[in-house]
Amino acid sequence: MADLRELPLVAASVPRDATFGEAVARLFDAQVPALAVLADDGRVLGIVSELDVLRAAFPGYLAELRHTAFLEDDPVALDERARAVRDRPVAELAREVEPLEGDESETHAAERFLHTGEQALPVVEGTRFLGMLSMAALCHARLDRVG
Repeated sequence: MADLRELPLVAASVPRDATFGEAVARLFDAQVPALAVLADDGRVLGIVSELDVLRAAFPGYLAELRHTAFLEDDPVALDERARAVRDRPVAELAREVEPLEGDESETHAAERFLHTGEQALPVVEGTRFLGMLSMAALCHARLDRVG
């Protein structure tokens, strides 16, 4: 059985001193649900996901609402929030996660996705970042093998 190093990993990361705006741009370009935030020595400090970005860029009360049809967009307030978060260090927003090891099995990766709720996790070899593995990449690789 293949280990995780043989799967399509995406080199999606930013350094700890990157800004939130730079991280959002990298996340968009990488087309992966989360990216790794790396220390100066290349160790994974945490991840920033699309959901983290959404929570930072928009008001927190939206998560409590079930319907927003009664709300009008407030462009001034939304712009103020975007300005306030854009230049913050991404390390402030990163969440710690336990990386997957490159020699672990696909089954272990699937279990981790199911139990953590993450859509992408960093894969490492020791402390060296190999890339991000998404749920879609894991499932695509599995289905592709059977034809």
